[in-house]
Amino acid sequence: MFRSNKAAEPTIIGAGAVIEGTVRVSGRVQIDGRIEGTLEVEGEVSVGPKGVVNGELWGTTLVIGGKATGKITARHHLHVVSTGVVQGDVRYDTLQVDRGGLIGGNAVHTLEEEQEPSPEPANVRKLNSQAPPAMPSAANA
Repeated sequence: MFRSNKAAEPTIIGAGAVIEGTVRVSGRVQIDGRIEGTLEVEGEVSVGPKGVVNGELWGTTLVIGGKATGKITARHHLHVVSTGVVQGDVRYDTLQVDRGGLIGGNAVHTLEEEQEPSPEPANVRKLNSQAPPAMPSAANA
């Protein structure tokens, strides 16, 4: 469940803070500290020049000025500024890399609608909810 953050003020992970585990936020997030694990944001994520994310980073718009390593998904826009480093499995709809910004690993353009988290695994097929037609019994044949 996402924490509601409707105010204009961002959620801030301050310098010196280390968070391990899964963090889910709705709104804007500014990372100047370190996250080890998963960060899921319905909104904009800014990783400051000294900010670090190791693990999985998912957001609508990502602005990376520090370091993000792992599975990085920008549903809409990924912007790597001149001080930013992104390494790992990177997915984005639109991409901007400033001079000096780095992307290493596997970078793949995907459409925004293809990046929605799936409620069930891709290998699960939905079956028709109607009952199958009755098979004739041996007595009626």
